[in-house]
Amino acid sequence: MKKKLLATALCIAMVLTCLAGCGGEDKGDKGADGMKKIVYANGGQPESMEYVEGSRYAKYSVLKYNIYTGLTRISKDGTSEMGWADKYETSDDGLVWTFHIRDGAKFSDGTDMTAHDWEETMKYYCAPETAAQQTTLEEYVKNMGDYIAGKCDWEEVGYKALDDRTLEITLESPCTYFLDIACTYVALPMHIVNENPNWNKTAETYVGNGPFRMTSLKDQVNVVLEKNPYYYDTDNVAIDQVEFVFLDEPSVELASFQNGDIDVSDNLNAEAVSKYKDSDEFVNESRIGVNYLTTHTGHITDNRVRQALSLALDRETLLSILGQVSYPATGLVPYGIHWGDEQYRDKAGDLVSFDLERAKKLLEEAGYPNGEGLPTYKYVCQNNEEAMNRAQAMQSMWQAAGFKIEIVSYEPSTYWDVFETEDWDIADDGWTGDYDDPSTNLFLWEERREVNPDGSLKDARWHDEKALKYNALMQKTYKETDYETRMKTFLDAEKILIEETPIIPVTFYTDTMLVNPRVKGVVKNYIGHVFFQYADIAE
Repeated sequence: MKKKLLATALCIAMVLTCLAGCGGEDKGDKGADGMKKIVYANGGQPESMEYVEGSRYAKYSVLKYNIYTGLTRISKDGTSEMGWADKYETSDDGLVWTFHIRDGAKFSDGTDMTAHDWEETMKYYCAPETAAQQTTLEEYVKNMGDYIAGKCDWEEVGYKALDDRTLEITLESPCTYFLDIACTYVALPMHIVNENPNWNKTAETYVGNGPFRMTSLKDQVNVVLEKNPYYYDTDNVAIDQVEFVFLDEPSVELASFQNGDIDVSDNLNAEAVSKYKDSDEFVNESRIGVNYLTTHTGHITDNRVRQALSLALDRETLLSILGQVSYPATGLVPYGIHWGDEQYRDKAGDLVSFDLERAKKLLEEAGYPNGEGLPTYKYVCQNNEEAMNRAQAMQSMWQAAGFKIEIVSYEPSTYWDVFETEDWDIADDGWTGDYDDPSTNLFLWEERREVNPDGSLKDARWHDEKALKYNALMQKTYKETDYETRMKTFLDAEKILIEETPIIPVTFYTDTMLVNPRVKGVVKNYIGHVFFQYADIAE
């Protein structure tokens, strides 16, 4: 144990020394060369820098939304506005969206970017060998799901470049929030992707199309971005350079921020929140996401046991223990998603609560009075400070109901690989949606997401009769044109999800940051992404 503590201390000291060596006087200020620079703590190195693979990992999201821009983009006020498309039209029935790519559009290496690049990128996303399920538009675009399933040719898919400047997207059903969705779909440099499978491994070959472009990538150290001169809005980007430093531990981030080595800290622990929550440096923004636990329904087969796991969690106390500025999750659809002019969560009501006695009663009904006869459940999580504190607090709550829980933690770089092995009973999980609609969270448990690449069903997932009913309700929402009927269908689906408990909602996300007061205009939108293209350094 002493050796482990010593090694950890030495590691932290080395990171801080490295940061200090970067030249603290340039942080959040003009350097000696007159450049405006910002240093951002990225919360660890992304497992992949490829847009498709990286979409699976939270550590890449901030980077990708500063390196790439979609047909639309996030504006200064956090809403969608035109991006690489400068205008669009929709058909009277709301099914056909025609986007016009800006004249002179280029990738960050100066090569031309056309509507054909957008089409070829989407085709690449849909290819089985790419395995980019989260990056397709199969639930929206006509025949895209059938193409992915091998049931039709690409020519039948409603995603077509009509010419170099015109992209036509035909939907299965009208979608009022499609401009929000378009923010997250980009064009990759397919002329490079097709020729060099390792294009995303070095700064020299990495190409994007956003406000910044990569100039340096040092393994386990940092990524450095510079203003992209080929970006259509480059004249309005004030920051010359953004450095993303890889810091896994919130305690290291806090020390680095206090020392002036970083300008933006985005991974706050309880100490940081307590110290800065009343200061000018503290930023707290809403986010449409939820931290939840996935239960292995192939291992924990009795729904009463899964419900007892949820009922045993005192989420208010958990937040107090963790020192988080957040809210207990009372469902799967978080605050920030609307139902008309109201919050969906307020109108739908609370579907999740703490009831220890009810949890004990359910275990007794399932044949496990006081937990007797229950196996020890394996709970997996990442081994960072926040995840471990949360796991230990929940372990204590579960023990009070009669559960026996073994916590097994993994390095962040390997955790999701372990998750895919399904060698666990309960797994830490979470999601942040992309747009203001309940489907942005509820689609995660549709049948199409329960299938392995070889077509087999994932053992851990939810496959019974109620799951099929849930899937049918979700499919109905994509075609329903009456707004109130559609929202009530979402609520019916959410109720099934909570009652069957393949997942356990824990807390709704809010986003907190520490920002150097000299840095102005950093945008963090409701899906948790940080944008530096609107930032500036105060004189």
